[in-house]
Amino acid sequence: MKNIMFILLSLFVFSSCQTTQSGDGKFIDVQFYSNCSIPKNSITKIKENGEEFRRFKLKNGQKGGCPSDRKVRHAAPYWERVELRQNAYLHKGSVYEIKFKVRFVEGFNRSRENFFQIHQYNKGCPRGPLIMLKFSDGTMYGLWTLKISDVLGKWMDFNIVLDLVNGGYTLKINDRMFFENSVLRYDFKGCGKPHIKFGIYRPGDDKIPNNTSIVDFSKFQMRKVKTENNPYN
Repeated sequence: MKNIMFILLSLFVFSSCQTTQSGDGKFIDVQFYSNCSIPKNSITKIKENGEEFRRFKLKNGQKGGCPSDRKVRHAAPYWERVELRQNAYLHKGSVYEIKFKVRFVEGFNRSRENFFQIHQYNKGCPRGPLIMLKFSDGTMYGLWTLKISDVLGKWMDFNIVLDLVNGGYTLKINDRMFFENSVLRYDFKGCGKPHIKFGIYRPGDDKIPNNTSIVDFSKFQMRKVKTENNPYN
């Protein structure tokens, strides 16, 4: 039954055109799928005021379905996860603008609650994420401080410019600069294949239960801003 749900989710979530092939500078929709099994009823499709979006909900103890989620690592006994992954790869040697709407509904007040990643893991290449956007104890730190208590229930616009030529990125939240010319977390010139992941991903805790976290995502789009000769692929 779990495998059937996995396949169905892969088919309908954010179904749209493939993305990274367009170089004309126009925004296009991004397609995602669930590359690991996810907790039952953790992603729902909702329509509100004529707008459609996806809601992600993660409860305490809901371990992710990726093999590494069941292992002790990074100071956690296991990892809780409900995430979707981009159905294509971003091209090294290119600059992308990525934009989406997000609304935090509940939670995000415990340690290292990630909601957006640019990852580069692929089979045979266990490389770490280039970008991780997260709240720790209800706070996200950048050029200014974003408190989860100030934004619960409010739609926000996120805009990321990802430079896979020089290795950096900027982030604007509601048109206000949050990260500017920030360095990527890991080197991207090796075997890694960059791609978008989003949802909820956080460490589990055997002693203090995590609170339920809920977040809504809508209108994931991106465009290729600039392309150079690609020496990395």
